[in-house]
Amino acid sequence: MTIDPNISGASAIGAIGATGNGGSGTGPAGQVRALAAQVVTQVAGGFGLLPLGAPGQGDIYGLRALADEIGAAFGGSAADAGALTRAIEDFAGTVAVDMAAYADGRTLELAEGAIGASTLATAGDIAGIIDGLDQARVALAGARPA
Repeated sequence: MTIDPNISGASAIGAIGATGNGGSGTGPAGQVRALAAQVVTQVAGGFGLLPLGAPGQGDIYGLRALADEIGAAFGGSAADAGALTRAIEDFAGTVAVDMAAYADGRTLELAEGAIGASTLATAGDIAGIIDGLDQARVALAGARPA
């Protein structure tokens, strides 16, 4: 999933919310929190809410690297790795859609609530991580009024 390969990896959102990588904690839940913060930062940059630096290339959110890191920690087959990558891409896409649609500074708060309500923190295998990501994605997508 790529929104705009010309957005830099700026580190602060200022009045919108978090600074830095936004990640707290360890394990898959902490990694997904950091991903949500990175997506919000990138989208905010696209709206001109952040200064833009050098153009990014390819997988600007590091989704494949995150999937590889989680996959290496939990093991699994090549099919598991593909399913994990898709689940991470779907969650990141939902974060980006929320940020782009609302841009009110609540995306990270809502993502945190969605991640906290999911089973990501207690997942013990790749299937559990994928299920937790799906739960967080569905919760975030449904967090706004229709």
